[in-house]
Amino acid sequence: MELREFFAIFGVHKKIFWSIVMLFVVSGMIFYFVQAQTYKTYITLNITRGGAESTNDYTYDSFYRLQADSKFADTVVQWIDSPYILEQIFSEGNSGITRQGFFSADRMSSQVIEITFVTSTKQEVENIANNLQKVLNAETQKLNKNQNQKNWFIIVSGNPITGNNQFSLIFLLLVSLLIGFFVAFWIVLFKHYMREDK
Repeated sequence: MELREFFAIFGVHKKIFWSIVMLFVVSGMIFYFVQAQTYKTYITLNITRGGAESTNDYTYDSFYRLQADSKFADTVVQWIDSPYILEQIFSEGNSGITRQGFFSADRMSSQVIEITFVTSTKQEVENIANNLQKVLNAETQKLNKNQNQKNWFIIVSGNPITGNNQFSLIFLLLVSLLIGFFVAFWIVLFKHYMREDK
């Protein structure tokens, strides 16, 4: 089959082709207007110590301290993945926060953790940020209950950065258009094949 014959197939079925493309584009526009309003928030957690202790003991040597900080940061990330910890964060102080979407933690460096979560309102963000620091520091102190280390770990929360979590209209239109072209392409070819097969 020559190239012009191939394009002629779409010329014959152009109404079907463009109808399918427009159907997907309109669907993308409808999805844009009906999608739920949510907000995505980023919070940076810093792992620090409650105090400094001057000693020659290797426990407080800079190298081993960084290793300890890194291991503890991994522990905090695992806490965030725990349903028990998440339940405490969302129920702390009877704040009435309802969990929306995901809630994740990623260790960015040995002492820095980035928390990401989604809420339905901006008002919930401050409550979650406060509860997050309270719960994580409470769990941290539990680990120090029997050791009584003076310079034990402390988790310091940065200011939340919040933005809209909705798909943009341009993005949805582009995706809908690409999917529409793909689907229309194969439907037209299949229709032509079925007609030729007869």
